[in-house]
Amino acid sequence: MQHNSSPANIVQEIFDYSNSAKDYLLSICILSYNQPEEIERLLKSLNAQDLVGVEIVIRDDSENVETIQLALKFASSLPIRFFHGKKEGIDSAVLFLTHQARGSFVWWMGDDELAPNAVSSVLKAISKSNEINFLWANYHLVGNPSLAINFPADRFFKSRDELIESAGAGLGFVSATVFRRETVLPSLIEAESYIGTQFVNLFIVLYAITQPGKLFYLRGPIIICHNATSEEIKNAVVRSDGQINNHAFQVFGINFSNIVRRFSNSFEPAVLQKVLKKSFSQMWRGVIVGEIGGWDTTKGKKAKLIKNFGQFPECWIAVILFCLPKQVLSLLYRIYKL
Repeated sequence: MQHNSSPANIVQEIFDYSNSAKDYLLSICILSYNQPEEIERLLKSLNAQDLVGVEIVIRDDSENVETIQLALKFASSLPIRFFHGKKEGIDSAVLFLTHQARGSFVWWMGDDELAPNAVSSVLKAISKSNEINFLWANYHLVGNPSLAINFPADRFFKSRDELIESAGAGLGFVSATVFRRETVLPSLIEAESYIGTQFVNLFIVLYAITQPGKLFYLRGPIIICHNATSEEIKNAVVRSDGQINNHAFQVFGINFSNIVRRFSNSFEPAVLQKVLKKSFSQMWRGVIVGEIGGWDTTKGKKAKLIKNFGQFPECWIAVILFCLPKQVLSLLYRIYKL
């Protein structure tokens, strides 16, 4: 079983403890790369869930067999299909898992944790109506009980505009989005053109919510999100030669805005501008905090700021700040908390 767009033998099925003849309502599709501890935590939380009508599909691109051995320990109690491949990146993994899923709905999962009864809550919600195309699985960060979207109760979104305005860049968070697989299949060919953006999942989600159908908000919390620490970020982005190599600006700034604008005809212009402005504001402040903290740099980003966000007056404030020395930025941050 190989994704047709992948070269032969890049991805191999290692084992299958699911029931290939069964009609699954939900496929939980887990992306893994050198994260055995996080995958063990997730599988433990899945082991405590009601998984009737659910399959678990894992694509692991790790450089060792530790994750395979961990998954095998759970195979007797969880309906796992496990694939192992060479590292192609999150975009290719998302496409592969979406192709491989047998369930009517697909729920990608990163290295996060499920709240108690999360799966049964999702199953109950997507069974409410045959018209549901998309479900928002609400989340909060570890140590912070504030919900990503704080509506008082489960309900249908009034419109796709309400959804994108409420979720914003959160629509790119893989673990928070559940969608009807049949709805997105026509989008997967075009989605391949976004390989390398680290946001193929965002393209697929936006395609799903712009199609006819209902969009559901599940208050939860469903997901407990484990944020990377500043030290983990530093280790991930600083190369051996000391040069900072943080892709957050490109992914959450440039790529996010380009993919959202691809669907501009499907949303109210004022809503889309609000979403892009908020994302831009968070992104440029994040770069400055990273510059001060040592895990990002303002170098080489001014031209991209102007090209992509010059329509926002705030862009020119960011450009000026990007020109200041690190010592000045540190002082301003302590005074104003930019």
